[in-house]
Amino acid sequence: MFLYLQHCCIYKHMNFKSDWLGIASASLCVVHCLFTPFLIFIASNFSWWHEVSYLFLIISFFAAYEASKNSESKVALGIIWSSFFLLTVCILFEDEFHILHEISYLASLGLIIGHIYNLRHCKKCHHE
Repeated sequence: MFLYLQHCCIYKHMNFKSDWLGIASASLCVVHCLFTPFLIFIASNFSWWHEVSYLFLIISFFAAYEASKNSESKVALGIIWSSFFLLTVCILFEDEFHILHEISYLASLGLIIGHIYNLRHCKKCHHE
């Protein structure tokens, strides 16, 4: 029984951390996207700046994966994964379709909302 409770606490703690990681990553992604036009305008020496987007995708995938392993909310997971896939499409094809840069803000916002919803749902489950 003790091992089961300890196992459950580890998973709940990991889910908590993955949601906060997802929120932080998506928030930094928004900041990154907001600064991109200014950096391009100021100097074109920031060619590595776009590659940072791929780092956000990796972190977002890890956070979504960990959250989905431990979440019971299908709504939260639907928001998280659909936002992640939208963000992936936006980042991969934003050079060809410039409107995707603006849509990536919505995808990042969706990730933030999904992880916050998952955190709230998780807290609600703990009280029951």
